[in-house]
Amino acid sequence: MTSVVGALLLPLCLTSCVERTPQTPAPLVLFPPESVFTPCEQPKMQGETWGDIGSHALALQTALSICAGQVETLNAWRQVTTRLK
Repeated sequence: MTSVVGALLLPLCLTSCVERTPQTPAPLVLFPPESVFTPCEQPKMQGETWGDIGSHALALQTALSICAGQVETLNAWRQVTTRLK
């Protein structure tokens, strides 16, 4: 009876001596800020006079500066993430 119990407990004792390799964590995936995924506005020409062209130019300049800000944000994010690797 003692040898049977010993035979059953022996594998349990031996498994505690096994060296286990730690699991490697999953790679961390970083994404850019959500604000850079907003489509850039493309203002349409409103009106038919020469004065309307000035308003349209201001709307284009505003849209362009917003889009340029998104690109700057994306470039800054890329620099930060490449330093982390």
